[in-house]
Amino acid sequence: MDTHFRTRVGCLFHVVLVAVLALLGWQAYWHLHGSDWLLDQPTNRRLTRLEHRVPRGMILDRAGEKLAWSNGVTREYADGRATAALLGYLDQQYGREGLEMRWNGELSGLSRTFTGQDLRRMARNEAPRGNDLLLTLDLRLQRIAHDTLGERTGAIVVLDPATGGILGMATQPTYHAATLRADFPRLSADPRKPLRNRATQDFYPPGSTMKLVTAAAALMHGQGADTAQTCAGGVARRYGVNVRDFGGAAHGRLTMPKALEKSCNQYFAQLAAELPPADFAETAAAFGFGRRWWEERNYLPDPRMLPLRMAVSSLTPGPDMTTSQGERAHMGFGQSTVVATPLQMAMVAAAIANEGKLMAPYLVAAVRKGGTQRTLRSLRSGPIGFPLDRQRARELAAMMRGVVEHPGGTARGARVAGLTVYGKTGTAQQRGGADHAWFVGFAEREGRGSSPRRIAFAVLLERGGTGGGVAVPLAKRLLERWRDLE
Repeated sequence: MDTHFRTRVGCLFHVVLVAVLALLGWQAYWHLHGSDWLLDQPTNRRLTRLEHRVPRGMILDRAGEKLAWSNGVTREYADGRATAALLGYLDQQYGREGLEMRWNGELSGLSRTFTGQDLRRMARNEAPRGNDLLLTLDLRLQRIAHDTLGERTGAIVVLDPATGGILGMATQPTYHAATLRADFPRLSADPRKPLRNRATQDFYPPGSTMKLVTAAAALMHGQGADTAQTCAGGVARRYGVNVRDFGGAAHGRLTMPKALEKSCNQYFAQLAAELPPADFAETAAAFGFGRRWWEERNYLPDPRMLPLRMAVSSLTPGPDMTTSQGERAHMGFGQSTVVATPLQMAMVAAAIANEGKLMAPYLVAAVRKGGTQRTLRSLRSGPIGFPLDRQRARELAAMMRGVVEHPGGTARGARVAGLTVYGKTGTAQQRGGADHAWFVGFAEREGRGSSPRRIAFAVLLERGGTGGGVAVPLAKRLLERWRDLE
């Protein structure tokens, strides 16, 4: 055998060897790293076939109440309209969406969560079964939020400030997951976009609820609650822009607690304009503005813990945009380029309620072995920011209590017997129509049972009018029914 022939055989051997190793590496990648991604793909035909044979896992609320389960090949829901925006849907024609899509591997029993029980099942040639998901959601509170919102266009978000768990999230208009196939053509063509979750996908000018962020930034960067400004009334020219309070009111000389109570635009315009831009942006970022925090494993160990489509709340359209003093003046009371989702503003309230520590909101708390109480995996979120220290968070909370408790407060209609309510109203001006109505805050009661002692909330009515006149009564109704639970 000549040297030239042996060289050619050697080259061919190495080419084949490299090809085999590449093929093995490719297979190993998809089995060890990409398998969960493949399981999430609605176009995976293998899954479509298996879904007819494998009993799909249940979705349960925090108390173990069934939210979704399978009856043969049909997916059923405890309350298909109230929970559709959170759970998503599963349909042979239109695929999967939301939690049903993101956790499809676990629910279908095809994830990499493998136990000795699975090995015994395989040895006995028993049929596989999907795992169950336990959520942070409280079905009772979810129904209350849904009923409170009624047919009004908007959203209500309820959080557990101590853990970040989403206790309730209602959006309107919405759809019924159980009748999706018949309704889908109409839903997808509806200009009101009922397939969108307004609590996380749509953002709005936050109006005067943004004053909580401005106050936090001022408190954390050298200003005190006794910092005084003058509100002259009418239309005031400040830093090259016009600033007007509701009804042209003149509040005179006032400090931060009174300015928050009366929701004085001129006060917070001056406060924001005189803050260094970096300080204002730093505090806003600690509250979650301008960040895709839901993609970070530091905050959510598994990004699927929040299996919702999300929009980024922000101060400016671009991260590197510079702002003039006049623009910052308008940002101080939630106008200019500031936009926020209802979830974002509930997070602002939750951080204050949790003494300055903002926990990442999440929905999926645990994976359970299908049909059992055995927990395969527990999930908890971490803090995504510390916009306030404990002392200043308590100061700001006391101001929010004054907004509700004091006779001149814009949220005095939110007082609820048996609860301590803290809040901030907002009326966000919007071109081409009525204002958006906001009310955000938190409430506390004596601890009872397994329910959280405090809840944080955000109520938004799109084109609803004034926060004090429209959003506050809805929030009061929500809080009264929460008080009566358990």
